[in-house]
Amino acid sequence: MKRVARELPDWLEPVLGFVNTVDVETGADDLAAGPSALGAWLAERDLFPAGTKVSHADHRLALDLRSGLRFLALRNNSGSEDPAALAHLTTTLGRLPLVASVTAWGPVLRPYRLAPTRAALGTIAAGYAQAVGTGDWSRIRRCPADDCAWVFWDSSAKGARRWCTMRVCGNRAKVRAYAQRNQATAPQG
Repeated sequence: MKRVARELPDWLEPVLGFVNTVDVETGADDLAAGPSALGAWLAERDLFPAGTKVSHADHRLALDLRSGLRFLALRNNSGSEDPAALAHLTTTLGRLPLVASVTAWGPVLRPYRLAPTRAALGTIAAGYAQAVGTGDWSRIRRCPADDCAWVFWDSSAKGARRWCTMRVCGNRAKVRAYAQRNQATAPQG
């Protein structure tokens, strides 16, 4: 049986976009400017009514959610465990209650009686939960390059991609490994 590359499901796009609101390579952080930046980001993606105020507490909650989901994406690559990070994410998710409903396409998780900002964050949390339930979360990875850390969808047929792109991060790693091997085998002077 031939394996086929998988495309990112539409409902996972907001989750992937949210975790990539920080760019390690450039230092850019779409949410760093504070609550108004979070509100603008959510409104641009139709997750939030434009012009609605975001509290500092909800901004902090968003940063915690992003950090936790980025950790889980890295864990898909490395298998690393951090009980404190998992406990913190569990607490964060507990502040975004979800309820299950049934649609023509099957069960769906939705935010349960939350104010606009938390409802938007709950939608992202629901996307994560749905991805776990469908097995799609295992294809969300964080690039292991320290100067990148981009979170990406592994569209490869086998679901075993390591780098966000072989042209950049994968190539850099291969060049470094080659240089280290050559340095180790080079005759000393």
